[in-house]
Amino acid sequence: MLTKRSSCNVVLAVALLAGGMCLAQQPAPSPPTTPTPEASSATQAAPAPVIQAEAIDALKQMGTYLRTLTAFSVTADVTVDEVLLSGQKIQVSGENTMTVRRPDRLKGTMRKDETDIDREFYYDGKTFTIYGKNVKYYASAPAPATIAALFDAVSERFGVDIPLADLFAWSTDKSKMQDITSALHIGPARIGGVLTDHYAFRQEGLDWQVWIEQGKTRLPRKFVITTMDEEGQPQYMSVLKWNLSPAISDKTFTFVPPKDAHRIVFAGQTPVATK
Repeated sequence: MLTKRSSCNVVLAVALLAGGMCLAQQPAPSPPTTPTPEASSATQAAPAPVIQAEAIDALKQMGTYLRTLTAFSVTADVTVDEVLLSGQKIQVSGENTMTVRRPDRLKGTMRKDETDIDREFYYDGKTFTIYGKNVKYYASAPAPATIAALFDAVSERFGVDIPLADLFAWSTDKSKMQDITSALHIGPARIGGVLTDHYAFRQEGLDWQVWIEQGKTRLPRKFVITTMDEEGQPQYMSVLKWNLSPAISDKTFTFVPPKDAHRIVFAGQTPVATK
């Protein structure tokens, strides 16, 4: 799709350039006394953005359902556009996972192909630990008492963003649904064999889409996010697979450092002993 779009842009640019060269060799035409139909349509205002109530309601229903889940695991197959200095887009894949037991247990992983990014995140209700599997370094710090408080704390204090943390923000004051300027219900679609409804949204600097499972299980099954205000308009896509009855125990969320791992310290923090 990207290749086809790029090819079309090249053909269009050549056509416009050729047309400009031909016009440059001719005398400039006298301005028309009355506007042409083309000129009239070009000056018309763009259509007003549409916000469909059913699309906004679908986001609220999804958020409400996600908050009912007390224990779950989710795997996201991720594809991200990396834009080179030349402007060329390179597509990079990866996988993020999260296992949760509310209110105070979480384990996450983040892997990115063609890079050395392979990280694990542990939270046992008292301590947060991040471990780089490839580099064999880990750091731990005291953590808040709930998952809800954890994401803001590690982001503000350490600059760490835990993958899939946005799943906890829907239908809360952190979701910033008031920033949405366009909301559309596109129609039904199947994602991994699951029947979903496809919705498209716009807000400043972002176009994004979500596919929400139909029925009572209102799970997000796919996200596509296009960053409109960055060069090349890079795109992020994730397809989500859910397990609502995972086999987990307290050990799942407790970090035990491998023998060859080395402890380091978060900036401004004192090392915290791990169990």
